[in-house]
Amino acid sequence: MLSIRPTVAEHAFYVFGRSIHPELFSIYRTRQILRKKYSARIDITSDGHIIQFSNGPRVMTEVVCSANQLLPQRRRLVSSNLKGKNVEHVEGKRGVSYQTQFELEHVSTEMFWMVHNQLQSSQCKNELVQSFDSSGRIAFGAVSFVHVDEHENRLCIQAFHTFPDDCAIVKSITTFSAS
Repeated sequence: MLSIRPTVAEHAFYVFGRSIHPELFSIYRTRQILRKKYSARIDITSDGHIIQFSNGPRVMTEVVCSANQLLPQRRRLVSSNLKGKNVEHVEGKRGVSYQTQFELEHVSTEMFWMVHNQLQSSQCKNELVQSFDSSGRIAFGAVSFVHVDEHENRLCIQAFHTFPDDCAIVKSITTFSAS
């Protein structure tokens, strides 16, 4: 299956107060987490990532994907284009909270190569890494990297998505908490 990522200009960032059907996406890597106070599913998709955090019946889902992706409007809490630096905070019902910082950064070619190669060569057990095919313009494809840091009542996710055609990197640090 050809796995080429859309350009960074075509991406958006969403948070939902509900689950999102994973069959809407092409999923390449998945990690499931089961803790006493929460469960989570982290997916690297062809466009970016999906993080679904559940505390009993309460669910919050973060999605980085193409802005052209058909997603539900119902219970959409955050919708933002990937431009510059953004901070979002959502207090969910009955003890679930969410906060994130995400940023689109255009970097020099040298810096892009260094970061891209470091992400691609990572092999830690608490990380998901996916290398994508080249778009044809540049000899190598994009990389998605997700670092997972799980605690008793908190889940921290650090994600990086590279866009070689634009020498751009999307970075996010997200924390979900359950009381």
